[in-house]
Amino acid sequence: MAFDVKTFLTRLGSAFIFSAIMMAALLMKEWAFIGLFFVVNILCLKEYSRIVELILQTTFTRNEKVNFIAIGVAIFGFVAALPMTSCENQTASYLSKLVFYFAGFVIGTLLIFFVFKKNKKSLYLLSGLGYISAALGFLVQLRFQSLYLPLILILLIWMNDTMAYLTGSFIGRTKFFPSVSPKKTWEGTIGGILFTMVFAYIWGSVTNWFPISIWIFFGLTAGVVGTAGDLVESKLKRLAGVKDSGAIMPGHGGALDRFDSLLLSAPFALLITMLYGICKQVIVF
Repeated sequence: MAFDVKTFLTRLGSAFIFSAIMMAALLMKEWAFIGLFFVVNILCLKEYSRIVELILQTTFTRNEKVNFIAIGVAIFGFVAALPMTSCENQTASYLSKLVFYFAGFVIGTLLIFFVFKKNKKSLYLLSGLGYISAALGFLVQLRFQSLYLPLILILLIWMNDTMAYLTGSFIGRTKFFPSVSPKKTWEGTIGGILFTMVFAYIWGSVTNWFPISIWIFFGLTAGVVGTAGDLVESKLKRLAGVKDSGAIMPGHGGALDRFDSLLLSAPFALLITMLYGICKQVIVF
């Protein structure tokens, strides 16, 4: 895969703007983080419904789309409000009291709309709720544990994506999964994972926030599971016959294109965190 300077600079420029928005939401209070991924959830659900339409060569009614997004929003809130955090967190406590039962009621009510239809369209749409909305809800749960956890997970995913691209561009020869992602190579994939784990080890060595082992696991998650997330979305796009899920970011595509690795990585990262039982409160601005 030849190195394309123009493509790389386009991706770099839009990624810089995107990163600034992401960092602002990540480093502020929990409500800013929740608000950001509330919007991301809706954008991803809209793109997913469009992809399903193209795969099935059908058109969803306005009512079906609205109900699908409404269920997705409710599931996002429901998962985010689950009493899972081991930390004392006022936002998590408030959400669990305010959202938990209401979101459960909305989910139960709207699911009836799809369950009784019993058609292929409904099944495809419903599969996106766990893939997108529940995963982003788990990401919010990760934020309740500590600001550092989603922050470093996202940085590691970006590291893996960038280093896999660069390594594959310069030394990539052997195709990794050509039927799904023709540009990916084994050299690039392995290089991205190794660079990411090395970065995670260095990060853990110079900080005293958590044990080095948890950062290494996070690096492995970002590299292996993140790559799997990218392949899942690539497969969906290939079935739909589109290059990008959307066009919100030049050089990066849509929201699903940007967060595909995070969608699969977030639940695994939360599992690692819960198994460690770690908690670190952070003062933010």
